[in-house]
Amino acid sequence: MRFYNEFVHREMEVPEPPRRIVSLAPDMTEMVFRLGLGDALVGISSFCRRPQGRLDGLPRVGAYLKVVWPRLEALQPDLVLTTLGAQRETTQQLLDRGYPVIALPVPLSLWEILGNLRRLAAAVGRAAQAEAENQRLAARLHRLRGALAGRTVYWEVDLGGPITAGAASFVTDALHWLGLRNIYGDRGAAYFQPDDAETRARRPDLVLYEPKAARRPDPERYRAALRNRLGLDGTPIVVLPHDSLAHYGPGLIDEVLPLVVQRVQEVGA
Repeated sequence: MRFYNEFVHREMEVPEPPRRIVSLAPDMTEMVFRLGLGDALVGISSFCRRPQGRLDGLPRVGAYLKVVWPRLEALQPDLVLTTLGAQRETTQQLLDRGYPVIALPVPLSLWEILGNLRRLAAAVGRAAQAEAENQRLAARLHRLRGALAGRTVYWEVDLGGPITAGAASFVTDALHWLGLRNIYGDRGAAYFQPDDAETRARRPDLVLYEPKAARRPDPERYRAALRNRLGLDGTPIVVLPHDSLAHYGPGLIDEVLPLVVQRVQEVGA
């Protein structure tokens, strides 16, 4: 079918259904399975981890910002999936090499995750599957709304250094949906490196922390390092698994947010 992608200003021919998909974006990889096309996935990036247990043995054809071109060429995909933002240059390189590409934007809200699922589904002939999945995800969202109301929160992810989220991010939208108030929700930037003194001065009721990927994660060590660095003695620190709130596929809604609620309730914050 012919598909016009307004985000890259190109029309292209997309097989319906595609039979050899390579996904270079973790959110798109997850969406492929949500739409019932997992059997067509022949390659992924080194950052793709969801759905767990379904990606074993699939060739890794690059990282988030780098493609190993000989591996990609050997797979002969009839469709490549990317996200925009940081992958915009990679997307252009793929288009220039003649690959059919569906590139979707990084969502700014939980509802835009559902919108991206509909966009992908429309391009690959899976509109009915997306509608059913989105109805289920929307119902889960409504059950979670306000579950942690009344707390201020500081969220941090380790990307080789501390990064947090401001107003223009899906992370802040997710926190606010649960009733948590991001202490940096008044900052216009989507993501930025925070100042520890300012974080301390804003006095969060709760800290949510996502470490880098590790073979043996050590939550107590992470908590001790954060308390020492931030000087937030007595503030509960919830250590989430790697790639939790930082993930912007559908799993953020029905896997991560319920886990956040559970972990915060366990510490009695």
